[in-house]
Parts: sequence; C-alpha cells; structure tokens
Amino acid sequence: MTKMRSPERRDAAAGALIQILAPRAPEGRIASLLAGDEGAQLLEFAMVLPFLLVFVVGIIQFGGAFNLKQKMANAAREAARIMVSNILADSSCSGTNCSAQAAASAVANYMTNAGVDSSCLNSAGATSAGTEAWTFACNGITLTINHQYVYASGGAPVTGTQVTLTYPYKWFFNDVIRLLVPNSNLGLPSTLTETAVMENIASN
Repeated sequence: MTKMRSPERRDAAAGALIQILAPRAPEGRIASLLAGDEGAQLLEFAMVLPFLLVFVVGIIQFGGAFNLKQKMANAAREAARIMVSNILADSSCSGTNCSAQAAASAVANYMTNAGVDSSCLNSAGATSAGTEAWTFACNGITLTINHQYVYASGGAPVTGTQVTLTYPYKWFFNDVIRLLVPNSNLGLPSTLTETAVMENIASN
C-alpha cells in the first residue's frame, strides 16, 4: 500500500530543492568559497603570486644580463688577442689600422654567432680615442681599443692592449617589482661593460 505524503511535507521538500538550485548572490558564493579549505588555498596563492612573479622575472633578467656579459668578455678577449699578436698596419691597409678593424670584425662575428646581432661593427667607422686608440660605435654598441695601455705587472710597467666593450641592456624588472613596492625604482644600468687586457706581443 502506497503511503501518501502530506501537503505540508511536500511543500517543505520543494522549498528545500528550490534553495539548493537557486543561484546564489556573488557575495554569498565568495563568502562560502573563502570559508572552506579551497578558499584559504586560493587566498594564499593570491598573496604569494606577486612574490613568485618578481622572483621568476628577476631570474630571467639577471640571468640574461650575466649571460650577455659572458659573451662580451669572450668577444673582448678575442679582439685583444688579435691586437697584441699582430702589427698595427701594413702596405695593404689604409685609414684605420688593419688590426683594429680585424678586432672589431672579430667582436661582431663572435657576438652575432652567439645570438647577439652586432654585424653593424663590421661597417662602423673608427674614431680616434688617443694615441693608437680607436672607438667603434653603432646601434648603442661601443668598442674601444687602446693599444698603448700601460699597467703594472710584477711591479714593472707593461704596455698592452685594453679592449672595452659596451652593450645596451633593457630592464623590465622595475615594472614587476612595483607590484610589491609601488614607488620602487632600482638604479639598474642601461648598459653592460666588459674589459679585456693583454700584453702586446707583436713589434710595431
């Protein structure tokens, strides 16, 4: 025999079902979400996210700067080796001395092969920077070669070649760190510089 529900019981069940299916107000949904474990985890993630972003961007930016400086140091040493082991000019060279131009081309080729386009140095004209010293500049890149650089070695003065290489570097780390410190403005350099020094071997 089927047992019939009373009208009051049916009405109560229908009301409970409507409350379950009815959409909640946004404030109610947020409050219920934050009240559970999932809400606490979401809040913790929202608090940690800016620190994580700054950390990741910092690794990318400073790692990129370190990688570029390593490439620059190697290129500067290549240029110095050419300068110290070759005579400055011969009968086939006019204008800028042969060794300085060859050193600039070595830097351009090394950096370009390393993924940093520096081909403009191949065609950059040299300007005098002193006695047996030249500067090549293009697209924010500066290469200075001083073939009469005097430094101390073992207490005695030595004449060598100093190669100084400067490249522009764009930072966006300041834009990210302002998520934590709104008025932050770190004094990061707009250029990176590497220097190589070697004793002159070839007799000019």
